[in-house]
Amino acid sequence: MKKQITQVRDIAEIEKQLLQTQSGILCIHLSNEKLMQIACNFVYLDKNIYTYLDSTDENYEYVKYGSAGSFSISANENIKKSNELSYKLSFITINGEIKDIDDNKLSEQITELYRLKYSAQIDANVYVVSENLKPVILDTNEIKALIEVGI
Repeated sequence: MKKQITQVRDIAEIEKQLLQTQSGILCIHLSNEKLMQIACNFVYLDKNIYTYLDSTDENYEYVKYGSAGSFSISANENIKKSNELSYKLSFITINGEIKDIDDNKLSEQITELYRLKYSAQIDANVYVVSENLKPVILDTNEIKALIEVGI
């Protein structure tokens, strides 16, 4: 098995992948010294990740705003070259700080972006986000992207 790993530095290529991807894994440091990892839908806006946390989740009470967080996505594809089967894996990790969204205008914008990305067929006037879902932002400090290609 032969593989090559390349670091992606082109932010336009990274953002293209983030805009196309439907879900990822959010990891948050909690106040009780544990980590919470959740698979979630998200929207990418202004180099930050926005998602919703479920306030009925047993770990929600331990979410410590201002603490470190990480968001990861991956994608893969098989590439057929002659008789050999190759693969291409893409990994993007965003490290930052988890913050509550207290700006109503931003919260409404995130809700509309969610509707457009995940439920575009639903009219904006009838689209409602459940009361137990609280919007949060992963305020980006660092974006890392890698591509692994192998045979």
